Amino acid sequence: MDIVKFDTITDLSDEELIIPLFTLDSLLMPGEKMFMRVFEPRYKQMLDDVSIDNLPYGHVMANPSMTKLNGWSTPYDVGTLVKVERMEEQGTNLLYDAMGGKRFTIISLIEPALPPEDFGNIFPSVNELEDNYLEVDPKGKLYSRALIKLMPPLIGEVNPEKWNNLLNLWQFYVEQIVDLTGISQDVKEHITEMKNIFSNPTEESIWMLSAMVVDTIEGQVSCLKAKYIKEIASIIESNLQMKINQINIFRERNE
Repeated sequence: MDIVKFDTITDLSDEELIIPLFTLDSLLMPGEKMFMRVFEPRYKQMLDDVSIDNLPYGHVMANPSMTKLNGWSTPYDVGTLVKVERMEEQGTNLLYDAMGGKRFTIISLIEPALPPEDFGNIFPSVNELEDNYLEVDPKGKLYSRALIKLMPPLIGEVNPEKWNNLLNLWQFYVEQIVDLTGISQDVKEHITEMKNIFSNPTEESIWMLSAMVVDTIEGQVSCLKAKYIKEIASIIESNLQMKINQINIFRERNE
């Protein structure tokens, strides 16, 4: 990923977009919903910009191994478009649901107009911060942006027998958690209902299951970069096996 100025980007293809970036400590899978609370001026500006024309922004994850972007965290080169739903104000915060959509890869980054600053517990308004840069950078923004390329849908399918085995493994893992923690046994019945919802190995169901199972950085990044459905199925399986092994080790140590 290179760093470019907004004015230098021209002649976008049909699969290319310039979007705002919301950089967090985890990724969002397609079809996954996440409740968000925004209080920083940069992201308030971003939400105002995308809400006016009902546009998406990009949900990305900070990559600590990368050089910072004008003092801000640089993301991994993959992310998910987000549709903002049910946004409302609560005091000085903006609350909304982030709905994951299409995947994308980052081609170039556009750095924020201002470096980060510690404001303590009292944040300035968006207008106050804009006054610090608009004269010299009228097209600048408080948030990071990127030139991105949309990724195509996943290719292929999962064998129904393999998919059923994967769902059984997931059910076994959840039942182990229920037995270990002592939470309500009703969860087991809920899992049976969820298995019926996931009965067909569609792209939608594979993303839903990955959102519930895959919680490692490497796993999430690999899922979003995957080309084939079977790749994500393998990532889900390996993550479930890892979690089950961790439970077994915990039990052995506490016997």
